[in-house]
Amino acid sequence: MVQRVGELDINLLLALEALLREGNVTRAAAELNITQSALSGRLNKLRQILNDPLFLPASAGRGVTATPMPWH
Repeated sequence: MVQRVGELDINLLLALEALLREGNVTRAAAELNITQSALSGRLNKLRQILNDPLFLPASAGRGVTATPMPWH
C-alpha cells in the first residue's frame, strides 16, 4: 500500500516504467540516460514510498523480475 503518495514524482515513475519494460538495471539506466547508481536510488525511494520490494533478481541469470502487485 502506498505510504507517502505525495513523494512520487515523474522521474520515479519513469524509472519504474523503464525497469518494468527492460527487466535490467543497466539497460533501463541507459534508456533514461542516468547512471545505474541513480536508477538504484530511484528504485529504493519507490520501494520506501510503496512499501514493496518491487523487483527481485531474475531466477535465470541477469536482470530483475517484478514482484506481484498486492493491490490487484
